[in-house]
Amino acid sequence: MLEKIPLAGIARVAGVSETWLQSYVNAKYQNVPRQVNVRAKKRGA
Repeated sequence: MLEKIPLAGIARVAGVSETWLQSYVNAKYQNVPRQVNVRAKKRGA
Protein backbone atom coordinates (compact mmCIF):
# COMPACT_ATOMS: atom_id res chain seq x y z
CA MET A 1 0.00 0.00 0.00
CA LEU A 2 2.86 2.40 0.76
CA GLU A 3 4.13 1.93 -2.81
CA LYS A 4 0.75 3.11 -4.18
CA ILE A 5 0.17 -0.17 -5.99
CA PRO A 6 -3.52 -0.58 -6.89
CA LEU A 7 -5.55 -2.89 -4.66
CA ALA A 8 -6.36 -5.03 -7.70
CA GLY A 9 -2.65 -5.71 -8.28
CA ILE A 10 -2.03 -6.59 -4.63
CA ALA A 11 -5.07 -8.89 -4.58
CA ARG A 12 -3.93 -10.64 -7.75
CA VAL A 13 -0.38 -11.24 -6.49
CA ALA A 14 -1.56 -12.29 -3.01
CA GLY A 15 -4.19 -14.62 -4.45
CA VAL A 16 -7.15 -13.03 -2.62
CA SER A 17 -10.25 -11.24 -3.82
CA GLU A 18 -10.35 -7.46 -4.01
CA THR A 19 -13.41 -7.50 -1.74
CA TRP A 20 -11.57 -9.49 0.93
CA LEU A 21 -8.49 -7.28 0.69
CA GLN A 22 -10.56 -4.10 0.98
CA SER A 23 -12.32 -5.48 4.07
CA TYR A 24 -8.94 -6.42 5.58
CA VAL A 25 -7.49 -2.95 4.93
CA ASN A 26 -10.61 -1.29 6.37
CA ALA A 27 -10.40 -3.42 9.53
CA LYS A 28 -6.71 -2.55 10.01
CA TYR A 29 -7.38 1.14 9.39
CA GLN A 30 -10.05 1.19 12.11
CA ASN A 31 -7.36 0.26 14.68
CA VAL A 32 -5.11 3.22 13.79
CA PRO A 33 -5.30 6.00 16.42
CA ARG A 34 -7.00 9.12 15.04
CA GLN A 35 -5.34 11.51 17.46
CA VAL A 36 -1.70 12.48 17.21
CA ASN A 37 0.28 13.41 20.31
CA VAL A 38 2.68 16.29 19.59
CA ARG A 39 5.26 17.59 22.04
CA ALA A 40 6.98 20.90 21.64
CA LYS A 41 10.78 20.86 21.54
CA LYS A 42 12.70 23.00 23.96
CA ARG A 43 14.37 25.90 22.20
CA GLY A 44 18.13 26.14 22.29
CA ALA A 45 18.58 22.53 23.30
